[in-house]
Amino acid sequence: MGRKNIGAVLSVVIAAAGLTGFVSAKDLAVNLETSNILIDQAKKLATASHNRVAIAVVDAGGNLVAFQKMDGTQLGSIELAIRKAKTSLSFARPTVEMEHALNSGNYMISTLPNALPAGGGYPIMVDNELVGALGLSGGEGETDARLAQAAVSTFLKPSKVKTPE
Repeated sequence: MGRKNIGAVLSVVIAAAGLTGFVSAKDLAVNLETSNILIDQAKKLATASHNRVAIAVVDAGGNLVAFQKMDGTQLGSIELAIRKAKTSLSFARPTVEMEHALNSGNYMISTLPNALPAGGGYPIMVDNELVGALGLSGGEGETDARLAQAAVSTFLKPSKVKTPE
């Protein structure tokens, strides 16, 4: 499936998702319940784009809260998903940005301790506060990156806010 097709599928899935979002950091605790909701969202997106992935969620302290591997996902993706989540949390950015920097010649990125500069890690930011991160592995880096970003963005999408009358 080409990049345009994956993007189109993700757009349709995101638009159709009825997941209630969170409005502020105080409304969101990265715990088992919210992590499982985020993992389910990532699995829906991966399935819709014909990908099989491993998915990890870490809290603000870098502790693994939840993990799932879709059937048929390569075993190596287990550790990669966890490392991508922890890298995204540690450096407060999507890991695809680190991958692009490395590919552009910023080789210092490869020397960072405990860092995995490969697409698929995405921070969970609420009100400019880092509350956790998602790591996803199983496809190519760019595919993992798009799926992770879409899962977190859809998960955090604010619910319909009532306007004052």
